[in-house]
Amino acid sequence: MATSPAARPKVYSVALELTAYCNQKCLYCYNEWREDGGQGVGAPDGGTLVARVDKMLSAWDVDHLTITGGEPFAHKEVFRLLDRVRDAGVGIQIISNGGLIDDKLAARLAPYKVRYVQVTLNAPTAPLHDDHVGGKGHFDATIEGIKAMKRHGVPVVGCCVVTKQNAHLVGEVLTVFKELGVRQIALSRFSPAGYATSAVATLLPSRDDLMVAFRQADAFTVEGGAPKESAMRISCTMPVPPCAVETEEIKGVQFGTCPIGTSMQELALGPDGKLKNCTLHRTAIGGVADILDPSVDMLALLKAPEITAYRKESPEFCKGCLHEKTCMGGCGAAAEWVLGHARRFPDPVVFQHVDDEFSARLEAERADPKKRRLEVVHG
Repeated sequence: MATSPAARPKVYSVALELTAYCNQKCLYCYNEWREDGGQGVGAPDGGTLVARVDKMLSAWDVDHLTITGGEPFAHKEVFRLLDRVRDAGVGIQIISNGGLIDDKLAARLAPYKVRYVQVTLNAPTAPLHDDHVGGKGHFDATIEGIKAMKRHGVPVVGCCVVTKQNAHLVGEVLTVFKELGVRQIALSRFSPAGYATSAVATLLPSRDDLMVAFRQADAFTVEGGAPKESAMRISCTMPVPPCAVETEEIKGVQFGTCPIGTSMQELALGPDGKLKNCTLHRTAIGGVADILDPSVDMLALLKAPEITAYRKESPEFCKGCLHEKTCMGGCGAAAEWVLGHARRFPDPVVFQHVDDEFSARLEAERADPKKRRLEVVHG
């Protein structure tokens, strides 16, 4: 039974993972299904996708959906889903690697007036970017996808996943985006979850790495001294604990905190129908395997302890900190995947600097010749 419009609770955003399949295999991917290329999870058919969206929108007043994956444009019925969301008057954002976007697709996408399509570049040239995303040719395909969208008036937001390997190149990446006409940027510092847990030692940036990256980014903002007519709007989309990075020194980059349990939370609905606290988390809210189960009460899910109790516990390391209630130790999903519990340990980006055993483990893995290595391209 649909909830009356007046009674629908407001939900800021839901990240809708259309498919587990992706044409890339990024080392930093937070999807746990990436090991088998998404085959174990697959992609729901268009009817199932629409039915799940209908159930959500009939129960909740959703500001916008973030269409993601896997790679959302790999789903053959992505436009059927976009039709349904547009017809419901709900805002649309898309996260894509851009590699499947050509002029034909961009022209078809343009009339939807999406808020933006977010596309990631992890290096200014092909070798390191392609190494991050799992194969040759992806850098060029992404560049062409961005150009196609720009030609057809589709708004593009640039993204760079800041890792130990590319932190020193962030300024050069932003220059590439600037030359492509992309002025809004999301810096998504590496936060290990899912598939990416195997690359913690290789990719986890230190506090020094992050400061190098953020200082370079700051120079592209008005506050950092860039001319107003060419300045970029830059935000860091993953929480950065103030104890790890002196964010007050970075005037032009907007930093946020984990929004779980607040009015700004973005829930995540997987291709299997599982609702989670965010795309990086693994636990199904309310233990529900698929929200299409007729017994599932969508209103009750918003009151589940996975959401309502999330902010009641902080890591022991964070107790007494001025930022304890807002920062909460950083990314709890990464803490769960890497350290075993979302609320008892701080984010690994912090923990590497305060726990000798964890730090030693990372150093041992970096020294292991059998471990996966990225080609480090020095600027």
